[in-house]
Amino acid sequence: MNFSQIKCFLAASECLNFTKAAERLYLSQPVLSRQIAAMEDELGIELFIREKKTVRLTAAGEVMAEGLRKLADDYSDLVEKASALHKGYAGTLNIGMIEGQLICPPYSGALASFHDEHPNVRCNLSSHSIGGLVRALQDGTVDIGFCASFNVEGVDDLVYKEVGRAKTCLVIPKRHPLADKDGLTLEDFRNDLFLTLPANESPQISRNSTRSARTLEAPDIGSLALWLEAGYGIFPLNENHSLRNNPNLVFKDIPGLPDSIEVVVWNKNSRNPMIPMFCEQF
Repeated sequence: MNFSQIKCFLAASECLNFTKAAERLYLSQPVLSRQIAAMEDELGIELFIREKKTVRLTAAGEVMAEGLRKLADDYSDLVEKASALHKGYAGTLNIGMIEGQLICPPYSGALASFHDEHPNVRCNLSSHSIGGLVRALQDGTVDIGFCASFNVEGVDDLVYKEVGRAKTCLVIPKRHPLADKDGLTLEDFRNDLFLTLPANESPQISRNSTRSARTLEAPDIGSLALWLEAGYGIFPLNENHSLRNNPNLVFKDIPGLPDSIEVVVWNKNSRNPMIPMFCEQF
């Protein structure tokens, strides 16, 4: 069994369609089918139940898919680390952020000083939904996270360090009748449609939404930002969000909206030696 066969099998197990799996891997469907058939022959295990128009995993196939997916992830991590060392890097630090957040102080200063002190460490930056960042920190895909403290409070295995504060503003459309008014409170927006998030994306935002009479739930923070741009509702956001640059939106200072406590967060079980070195920058 080789890695090409494993990739074909995993793609097919996710798509449950050999044609779509082949397209994902830029292969022809017959080539993908032969790779999977050869794998089944070698293992002596039927991995798929092939029906007229569909395929589905056998019980053995489900077990293989779960195990091989982890093996493939470990293999990718191994290749990445070996490649970094080959190119002269002393290590790698994977840093995750919430979608839409700008790299502002104190994070920007920490990144710059860390690079100056450790030029041979490769920093990979990525953006995530709120729930996605939590899961990435828990499974080790991300070493360090930048986010607000409420996103990670009480989450198993995650610890964080407070590094700053950012103002929270109510984001409303520029065409809103109160857009050019001052001295407003949240009560002035009691009849507006507030956007919110599901509990599996952000428990705190989901809980807070019960205070509003009218809400609309977005699936994740990226979709919520798009809905704000489209004028589908209003929502409180960190002042350092990229929507601050949208000319069709207004960030209103509203009394009673708590500051966002900015943190750097990591998994307490991680053994990456770059994590404490990076946290020293704060």
